[in-house]
Amino acid sequence: MGNPNQRLIRTLALGWLAFLVLGQGLRQVFRSPAVTVIIDRSYCSPAQWQGVIQQYTDLYDQYQGQQITLEQVIYVSDLGQEAAPQIPTPEQVQALNTYGRFNPSQLEVALRAQPQARVLSCHRP
Repeated sequence: MGNPNQRLIRTLALGWLAFLVLGQGLRQVFRSPAVTVIIDRSYCSPAQWQGVIQQYTDLYDQYQGQQITLEQVIYVSDLGQEAAPQIPTPEQVQALNTYGRFNPSQLEVALRAQPQARVLSCHRP
């Protein structure tokens, strides 16, 4: 019949393996929604920029609470777009300067590449 110790070890190992596989499967099923954020950096008055910062802070708080996953943050200006190397804190976003004119075509290019993205801009409702 085999050594009882070997059967016990095999049963425990298979049990732990099944537990880990089930945990990974549940993690995939109940994963938080992934969100890409596009931040328009064209010139805003300081009061308008604070509105953009507040919207980002709300998203960042959800990210910290693991209610959403911030996949990527993309900055858009009249000069083009740039992906943030890592997810910025609200303080890092607030420290950004707004500059240039609002260029809706640059925003549309970014939205075509990321159609489900959340746009934070003081130039759009």
